[in-house]
Amino acid sequence: MHGEMVLSYCERHELHNCADCTPDGRVRRAGHRSDGGGSKWAGWPKGAIIIHYEGKAHLPGCTHLSESAIRAPKFGWVTDPAAGAWRRLSASAPLRPTQGNISLAGVSRCETCDATQ
Repeated sequence: MHGEMVLSYCERHELHNCADCTPDGRVRRAGHRSDGGGSKWAGWPKGAIIIHYEGKAHLPGCTHLSESAIRAPKFGWVTDPAAGAWRRLSASAPLRPTQGNISLAGVSRCETCDATQ
């Protein structure tokens, strides 16, 4: 397999090369993402999904967001989404926040965040 790229598959999050899990399947500590989110997002659980009032969903560490700005009523969030929730998120399968502004609905994924998955 020399020279071939090997994609690891994450069963928990139902995607390849999961930013929240190590190649051997262990979950990374909160705030330690491969997308460079670093310790400034350490207060957010791994796998959390943040929903903006316009319906765009983001992941902790997104370059479009500042952790200090994540507050209701402008944002809602899910700290422990079901496996595959990020991939299913769409206008036909909106994700409802469980904290913050729970009246929001995530209907699309941030392209920058999606690229890390």
